[in-house]
Amino acid sequence: MTIALAIEYIPRRMNDIGIGTNYFLRYRHFVIQPLETIELDGDNQFFIQVDEITDITIRSEFGIYDLSDTTINEQQYEHQGKITLYNYSASMKHVRFIQVIPKN
Repeated sequence: MTIALAIEYIPRRMNDIGIGTNYFLRYRHFVIQPLETIELDGDNQFFIQVDEITDITIRSEFGIYDLSDTTINEQQYEHQGKITLYNYSASMKHVRFIQVIPKN
């Protein structure tokens, strides 16, 4: 998902789940070192991934994103709850999200 698509998608998604325009947006850019794991607390928030990234696994209550995992039949770009980012490559990776934080 691109940033432009995410900005178009977020108001519709928030309206669909009854939040309307009662939310804040925050841009998050994580730099993950080789073989590093980062855990995020995304309870009552939404993290919309805005890039396609290789050699990264993102797991959350909503599903998994990992372009190299052939057992996944759908890549998830929207994450919530406990979110785990794992860089299994030998190089540093960048992961960008738009974080949606409901006001209530």
